[in-house]
Amino acid sequence: MPRLPEGKFDEPRQHEQGAKKTDPMEAGIKGTVERVTFFNPANNYAVLKIKTAAETVTVTGSFQQVAAGQTFLIQGRWEEHPKYGRQLKASRYEEIPPVTLDAVERYLGSGLIKGIGPAMARKIVQAFGEHTAHILDAEPEKLTRIDGIGPKKLTGIRKSLEEQKAVRQMMISLQEFELTPICALKIYKQYGASSVRVLRENPYRLADDIYGIGFLKADAIAARTGVPKDSPFRAEAGILYLLEKLSDEGHVYYPYEELLAECEKNLLIGREVLLKGFASLFERKKIAVEPVITDSASTPGGKAVYLARLHTAENETVNRILLLRDYKKPAPLNKEEALGWVKKHLPFQLTPEQAEAVQKAVSENVSVITGGPGVGKTTIIKAVMEICQRWGKKLLLAAPTGRAAKRLSELTGKEAKTVHRLLEYSPSEQVFLRNAAYPLKADLVVLDEASMVDIQLMANLLKAIPQGCGLALVGDSNQLASVGPGNVLKDIIASGAVPVVRLEKIFRRSGDNLISLNAHKINEGLMPYLPKPEDSGKDTFRLIELSEAADVAEKIIDLCANTLPSRFGLDPVRDIQVLAPMHKGTAGVANLNRRLQAALNRKPSSGMPQDGAPPETGKTLAPGDKVMQIKNDYDKDVFNGDTGVVLSVVKGKVLVDFDGKQVEYERDQLDRLQLAYACSVHKSQGSEYAAVVMPLVMEHYLLLQRNLLYTAVTRAKRIVVLAGSKKALAIAVKNAKTTVRHTMLKQKLQHPQPEK
Repeated sequence: MPRLPEGKFDEPRQHEQGAKKTDPMEAGIKGTVERVTFFNPANNYAVLKIKTAAETVTVTGSFQQVAAGQTFLIQGRWEEHPKYGRQLKASRYEEIPPVTLDAVERYLGSGLIKGIGPAMARKIVQAFGEHTAHILDAEPEKLTRIDGIGPKKLTGIRKSLEEQKAVRQMMISLQEFELTPICALKIYKQYGASSVRVLRENPYRLADDIYGIGFLKADAIAARTGVPKDSPFRAEAGILYLLEKLSDEGHVYYPYEELLAECEKNLLIGREVLLKGFASLFERKKIAVEPVITDSASTPGGKAVYLARLHTAENETVNRILLLRDYKKPAPLNKEEALGWVKKHLPFQLTPEQAEAVQKAVSENVSVITGGPGVGKTTIIKAVMEICQRWGKKLLLAAPTGRAAKRLSELTGKEAKTVHRLLEYSPSEQVFLRNAAYPLKADLVVLDEASMVDIQLMANLLKAIPQGCGLALVGDSNQLASVGPGNVLKDIIASGAVPVVRLEKIFRRSGDNLISLNAHKINEGLMPYLPKPEDSGKDTFRLIELSEAADVAEKIIDLCANTLPSRFGLDPVRDIQVLAPMHKGTAGVANLNRRLQAALNRKPSSGMPQDGAPPETGKTLAPGDKVMQIKNDYDKDVFNGDTGVVLSVVKGKVLVDFDGKQVEYERDQLDRLQLAYACSVHKSQGSEYAAVVMPLVMEHYLLLQRNLLYTAVTRAKRIVVLAGSKKALAIAVKNAKTTVRHTMLKQKLQHPQPEK
């Protein structure tokens, strides 16, 4: 269950890595911007050279707009950076009119005032001299005396000046709430002239209205404005915050009494106020509440509390599956005839269970085909493709991620799309254009890697499938559950509501290759077979025994940089993938990425700042780096989990090769990329790699789980190397306990309720 962290909740400070505080007291300076060394428009972070009366200093922080010639009063803390020396980290600032004529001219020519460029700025200063600032502030109509400024241009200049003035005044007003500049700017952009009123009346609106300002930041602002801890606004926002956190953990609903207790403990609010908060949220349709359906009639279920969108998604999934399942096709495909044709014309033989899977896929309205690695799931999809082609049926192939869709295309020779692209997702409107009113045109939709699909994505897919179109879900139900809320594939299988074919016989890979064999052993709770060093030809699955995390990290670097490339002819960047259970720690994703970058690509010092951070943070990308897209980008046609290699870093732009497709990123788009020499097991779902290297150390104890190990092993095509202790491996194999996800998809499919 999430806990509210203690202390002050500020903006992220990733740009301050490496700096140490030398003076805990705040300092103040007044000066003019000499140069903007760095500015990131994505988060307004800037590095400035400020000239004061005594010296020129470096100032870092978030500034709403900044240009050479602007004059500021700045408060902050002095810090000593190990590379860049003494810097003032700004906590608040106030812009004041520039004083010197030189500063006025540079300010006017900076581009902040529309309609005035450097040449026009020079004319204005020459015409009005020391009175220029007054003219701009009080008598801008006199600007028409300048050649080139007519009534129309003056209107634009006055509007820009008024906007600048309004922004300055509001930003100053917002500083009474002790906001960081970037937070104040977000609030001003959302509420404009009403910003101060909103903050005083109900700062918790920020959590709903502004992306990047969640409950914790709103709560910190509310505390500074004197909003009581037991405010009804705080109770409602806190309940929604905890439900959102629980959905991030995979829950579709949460038991009411447990949620109430957690709210009392985390929010420190009395039950009576919380009850009113629940009632208000229910009335406003922010949450839904219904009885819990249990597997046993004798077991009381209590009440389930849902975020409204997840309640809608779960019910939509149930209703659509049952509608599809029960639809009577006017002329169903003759499954015996189709299967007979497959047996005669395809270059492979189907086992009885594979034949059953093909029959179900082409004849049932909804079916599930599940099984581990090497059991022939792709063979079945190929057979279904041939049948559809032979009988003139339109087939659509889909997968949850770009990598999984590409892999399915390569294996079948037919185009496969991500679910988002299949449903024609519109980023600008944030909706799927394909829906019940504009359904897909197909006779059969096959969804591969179905275990990765969460409840909301499944609901949207089902809405777009018309009655009469079949749906075949293909996946491995023993893999990790979806990143998003729900346990969709497992729940559908467990419900018994639709036909399920389980594939168990292993076909893929020869007897000397132990990956498939060991994956199935792990899934059954058995220790994998670990060949001895002298076993020739059986080096596709190894455990290198090490007890200390530091030694494991060192060994992984050597494996990726030296051993595996030299012994197996593997490319260390394109063929080898390190999969770690956790992000943190010596053998975690973050540290391994830093070390692998240094070992495999010795050019990061000449690279581009990543995540919009300035160069001193060390978070750089350089040609040759392995990177991963971490957000779906439909304009660039790259998706969460896609991996590529940086080709070039030129003039503020990064060019990345995603398996032959070159994609360009501007500086402010780099937060969509992260290093990918190592990644989490979750991020690897739907992908395959020639070699997988995985740390297994006791510091990852909390995530040493069977399904996580199983998922990592099944990502490998040729080689698996585990580095760590046999004890950690044994714990992972034996630990079949997975975090319980509260869902009612299974129960609702088993006990459908009449629609209201």
